[in-house]
Amino acid sequence: MNEFDIIQRFFANKITLQHDHVIIGSGDDCAVISLPDNFQMCVSTDTFVEGVHFPIAANAELIAARLMAANLSDLAAMGAQPHSFTLAITSPEFTEAWLQGFSDELNTWVEEYKIPLVGGNLSKGPLSLTVNIMGMLPCHSAILRSGGHIDDDIYISGHIGDAAGGLALLEQNSIRESATKKSTIEKQLPLLDRYAKPRPRIELGIALREIASSAIDISDGFAADLKHLCQASDCGALVSLEDLPLSSILIKTFGLEVARGKAVQGGDDYELCFTCPKVYADKVQELSLSLGLKLTKVGSLCPGSDVQITDKQGRLYNETEGYQHF
Repeated sequence: MNEFDIIQRFFANKITLQHDHVIIGSGDDCAVISLPDNFQMCVSTDTFVEGVHFPIAANAELIAARLMAANLSDLAAMGAQPHSFTLAITSPEFTEAWLQGFSDELNTWVEEYKIPLVGGNLSKGPLSLTVNIMGMLPCHSAILRSGGHIDDDIYISGHIGDAAGGLALLEQNSIRESATKKSTIEKQLPLLDRYAKPRPRIELGIALREIASSAIDISDGFAADLKHLCQASDCGALVSLEDLPLSSILIKTFGLEVARGKAVQGGDDYELCFTCPKVYADKVQELSLSLGLKLTKVGSLCPGSDVQITDKQGRLYNETEGYQHF
């Protein structure tokens, strides 16, 4: 198959949704898209490289799921509704099995989040994938990193550290080593799923437009991403180590101290870290109940510029370095 055969067979005719806001989709030199009146567009770009953002020889389904989750999570952090995306794939070769698995998984995300693929590119080289994702929201309603204020409460959605735990299991080949122990594999699956198929918090992000002062998604590690938020908001943060939301499976698998380390430093959870004025505490809990999603208060913004994570004895947790791209 040549480039155009691949596009027609696995992408153009398969991952297309009919949307009023897509005037011209894939297949032309450019897509033509529109926005409703009084709406603005959010745009983000992520590149995933083999051996950096996903394991070498990872299956195509895992790559597609993580690629889409990471990009949709950026929209969630801004409070944006998915609009459309483009996709560029560079690969040393394209096999039918890889393309089938990748496009099938991609299509499940397209259908679930109603976000059409409107263009892209294929080329030959080391395996990497780039998504340019677009979202829309009412004018002037975007949740920014820079909106936080001193004394705002800090919240985290869901649990953190699970994806780092899942990646550690993959790197340790734990699944292979315990292949004859079905019960062990079943216990590890929730952590592996959290790494392989994270869930972007789109619905939460949209609901937070009315109450959140700032937000960021947790991709490079909670402490590192909170530091980005604090820098943008020109303030510091005080966080309680014991209040970090850890899953029971993470603690059982790695022990409490290692689990806390993965929660503080580990990335790829794609949960939201957001801040709210204290007057919205009840609304946050109401939102948690309505979404069926754990929203945990872990601290507050404070004067200064440092992110301080302390235990009940007031001891500072120093291992806060997140993922570094360079």
